[in-house]
Amino acid sequence: MKLIKEKIRNDGFYSVGFNPLVKQYIMTVTICHWFWYERYYLISEEEYGWFDSAIQKLDDLANDCYKQGINHPRFYCSELERENTTEQAITLKTLLTSE
Repeated sequence: MKLIKEKIRNDGFYSVGFNPLVKQYIMTVTICHWFWYERYYLISEEEYGWFDSAIQKLDDLANDCYKQGINHPRFYCSELERENTTEQAITLKTLLTSE
């Protein structure tokens, strides 16, 4: 997924950035199980700014997204097909093919 001005938090296994296709700020959370994949969550411009001004708040949000997974109210879509609704699967395909 293409993110503009992506900021990567390596020790938190997430990144944040702006996706121009959907005109939304997105948090990408890396999930590490038997294999690695990513889940995408919608965030605000203010929360994106936390990367530089309040990293602990952003870490907490990323951790909350990780723990709640697809049940988090900000869940947008997942690279793991079975976690998506039909609409989310279409969204993911659109986002990944527009890179």
